[in-house]
Amino acid sequence: MQREVDVVYLRGGASVGGAAGFAGTRRCVAAAMTESSCDLVSEKCDIESFIEEYAGEPLYQRKLKDLQATYGAVRKMRADGSCFYRGLGFAYLESLLGKQQEILRFRERLIQSRHELLAAGFLEHLFQYCYEIFLSIVDITEKDGPVSNLLKAFNHPYASDGAIQYLRLVTSAFLKNRAEIYQPFMEDGLHIFDFCTQHVEPMSTVCDHIQIIALTQALDIPLQVEYVNSMDTAVNHHVFPEGASPTIYMLYTQDHYSLLYRAQSQEEK
Repeated sequence: MQREVDVVYLRGGASVGGAAGFAGTRRCVAAAMTESSCDLVSEKCDIESFIEEYAGEPLYQRKLKDLQATYGAVRKMRADGSCFYRGLGFAYLESLLGKQQEILRFRERLIQSRHELLAAGFLEHLFQYCYEIFLSIVDITEKDGPVSNLLKAFNHPYASDGAIQYLRLVTSAFLKNRAEIYQPFMEDGLHIFDFCTQHVEPMSTVCDHIQIIALTQALDIPLQVEYVNSMDTAVNHHVFPEGASPTIYMLYTQDHYSLLYRAQSQEEK
């Protein structure tokens, strides 16, 4: 049985599907990029200046300094509960700039993801709009323009939140369609469907480990997360999906995700 989902950013209800609807969505995203934006995704900054922000927290600062041998720059996300989804979406599309075949493969995977949502019971006329928004941002990547165009799209709440909502729905659908696998990892007897409704789909909810596993597998995005916390003596990292060769790098510290960029010396290896 298909059910409705609260797509919070829709303006005026569900969109009209098909070519005409998608063309309209593309125009809306293009118009949004010309309006004033906010810092949802920052410009890159040198990792040394980023570390200086932790001057009052020597434990974190020491661990972050250990990352300097591998990473040269950081891009920060707004701490609004969607920092992981926003960061992953931006970073992966940024990594595809100039790689037409990989963009086409990702576009096809994105198109196929609609079937996952339908199988999980989401109503197509309610997720179509955020799907079209995300696809229109992929168009920006396919045109191989400067990264500033992608940054504009992800810094406008209308376009950025639409893309994030779709990523959340893809994550939710992936988990629901494999409930027999992920149900054993639920705590306190929470059903996987309720977990998705309460902790995955709402825009302000923080991403956890199981969501990272689901989204990186669903869209085949190779990711490495560097975990910096106050408990372990060293920086820990984890690769998603397991065994993948990461092309995207993120930093997790104090319940927040930022993007990491490998130092040029590391890229040449």
